[in-house]
Amino acid sequence: MKNIVTRLLAGSCALVLLPSSLMAAGFNIYEQSAKASGLAGAWVAQADDAAANWYNPAALVWMEGSEFQFGTNLITAGEDTDFTSDDLRFGLVQETTFEAEGSIETPSHLYFAQKVHPNIAYGIGITNPFGLVTDWQTRPVTFAAQRSELVTFFVNANVAFRLTEHTSVAVGLSFVDADLKEFSREVPIDLDGNPFNGFEVIGSSNLSGTGDDTAWNVALHHKQNNWSFGLTYRSDVTVSIDGNIEFENFGPLSPFFVNSPGTADLKLPDMAAIGFAWSPGANSNWTFETDIAWAGWSVFDSLQVDVANNVPGFVEDIDLREDWDDTLSYRFGATRRTGNSEWRFGLVFDEQTVPADTLRPSIPDSERFAPTFGYGRMGNKWNVDAYYMPLFVSDSTAVGTEEGVIQGEYTSFAHLAGITLSRRF
Repeated sequence: MKNIVTRLLAGSCALVLLPSSLMAAGFNIYEQSAKASGLAGAWVAQADDAAANWYNPAALVWMEGSEFQFGTNLITAGEDTDFTSDDLRFGLVQETTFEAEGSIETPSHLYFAQKVHPNIAYGIGITNPFGLVTDWQTRPVTFAAQRSELVTFFVNANVAFRLTEHTSVAVGLSFVDADLKEFSREVPIDLDGNPFNGFEVIGSSNLSGTGDDTAWNVALHHKQNNWSFGLTYRSDVTVSIDGNIEFENFGPLSPFFVNSPGTADLKLPDMAAIGFAWSPGANSNWTFETDIAWAGWSVFDSLQVDVANNVPGFVEDIDLREDWDDTLSYRFGATRRTGNSEWRFGLVFDEQTVPADTLRPSIPDSERFAPTFGYGRMGNKWNVDAYYMPLFVSDSTAVGTEEGVIQGEYTSFAHLAGITLSRRF
């Protein structure tokens, strides 16, 4: 009985720091501008407004005056996510389908940019580039993961310098804040060792915590005649999460499940992107861009959780294998201008980050494909941009016997939409 308890608790502590997202590979949210998102994020080479703070800050120097932006996304997280399993280890004697709980999430962005010299500009951005919400309420999935919620804030400051008539560079620094709002799950325990009469105790565990760190970024931009080129790099981040693990409803076993402080490292990947944009001619109404983005998710090779109040056999430190993969994202966008309007179209394909043998209910990761549609209206001082993205997620299969992994197949689909308002000064 003690061995079972230890394994289940290990899964609980591990899953809390394995967030997922429906937006991009791993748990990266690439949608940080409605204008860029209408082009499937293929915007590293164009980046012609204050949102360049995130997509390519080297392009800030080509702006005139100053600009303020605010925007938000609407994302249907979990609403169309199902899991089908017949894993006997979790008591599933026949194939059963479970539905995740749905919610509407609103990761947002705010930017300010200003040109202070013909060859110098600066910008500030506040974004939510990593995050998750997953929610399962049906047993036995809740034995692996119930509700997980993580929010990150990046406060990113950049300075851009014009080197030549056509080329600019930028350097930046970010303050990173991570808030692990909740990870809850149910912990079933068989007291008498008889698997045929169910669990005598089903308690719950929850881990929450916060942490912060700093990161840096560099960027390059070149534009000439009817084409432009962009290259960006952002460093990886390791946020030390200081939090608490709380236990409830363990009945006669409560003395063994002692609430405890806990620490763990949340590893966020370094990222790079390269993009080429081209317009058929000076009088053309069309612009096309192709980007490739890379994320170094192999940094997340293992998860270690240090539990302050160890109870041998029940509550112990965790060291689990993850072995996430580096991934590429392929993005294509096209813009057509008609007067003060822009119509935008795009396609994106993301590779899968999480391998099948560490795929857990809080990480329904898989390959993703999405067309995108966007519209922008440009005024004398104000701009408004909007986009819509139907996100098709490939079916993915969890296999193996790693802690917290239920063998089965995940299916998912999501709607993403957003709006950004801009004011020039």
